[in-house]
Amino acid sequence: MKKAAIFSFIIFALFLIEGTANSRGLEVKKKAGDYEVEIKIDKNPPIVGDNHIEIEIKNAGKSVTDAKVLVNYYMPPMPRMAPMNYKTDAKLRKEKYQATMNFIMAGPWYIAIIINHAGKVSKTKLNVDTH
Repeated sequence: MKKAAIFSFIIFALFLIEGTANSRGLEVKKKAGDYEVEIKIDKNPPIVGDNHIEIEIKNAGKSVTDAKVLVNYYMPPMPRMAPMNYKTDAKLRKEKYQATMNFIMAGPWYIAIIINHAGKVSKTKLNVDTH
């Protein structure tokens, strides 16, 4: 009986740990030209439906708050499927740019962060798999 209780507790703990890990969201640090870009998505892995993205941009350690930031998310082309390519402007809120991405199906997606600042355009990309 004790073995069954211990086994049940271990299984419960593993589910609890897995749920906590996924609820933390996805955090990625990338470079885009001269900029350091920290990207946070509220779900890890992202899901079909709405996913909130937050982008912090720094140059020489200082926050960049006067850029135009575009989030372009798209699925790689597939035979006999219409292209899935979406763009949304990220709005500045408290020194971070925020937007919502709506993934319409599960699978691999590319996210491009396009920064237009001081007359220059810089870009960084990341790949995610939605569930």
